[in-house]
Amino acid sequence: MDDKRVPAELTPKLALGLLGHEEFGRVAFVADGLPTIRPLNHVVYEGLILVHTRHTTAFAQAVLAHPGLPVAYQADEIDRHSRLGWSVLVNGTAADVTDSRRTERLGPRVQSWLARPLDTVIAITPQAVSGLRLTMEQ
Repeated sequence: MDDKRVPAELTPKLALGLLGHEEFGRVAFVADGLPTIRPLNHVVYEGLILVHTRHTTAFAQAVLAHPGLPVAYQADEIDRHSRLGWSVLVNGTAADVTDSRRTERLGPRVQSWLARPLDTVIAITPQAVSGLRLTMEQ
């Protein structure tokens, strides 16, 4: 395959919009002094990334112990054959918003890939949003 793929930088607005069309991503945070990455399902609502999880997960435990926890959230959609697609990275802070009225409605909209009861809604507030789209050179 002739490699003529080129990266094109995405605007923060477009990057967050793409993230809103994807339901699966990865969150990176520090837990017990170690870098940790966990897969999560999410929805984007009013500029926030919302995840619905269990209070016993490593991510929820870290957020509950450290409100405003610095995190990175990443999602992508790359075709495995053409290797074209996009990748978005969000740096921000995470907080438990389980008791918020709007999250009572929104949390259940996050379709978890695990069949377990979920009881904690965490909002990631973006501070920096970046992304790349891999396209073919013109």
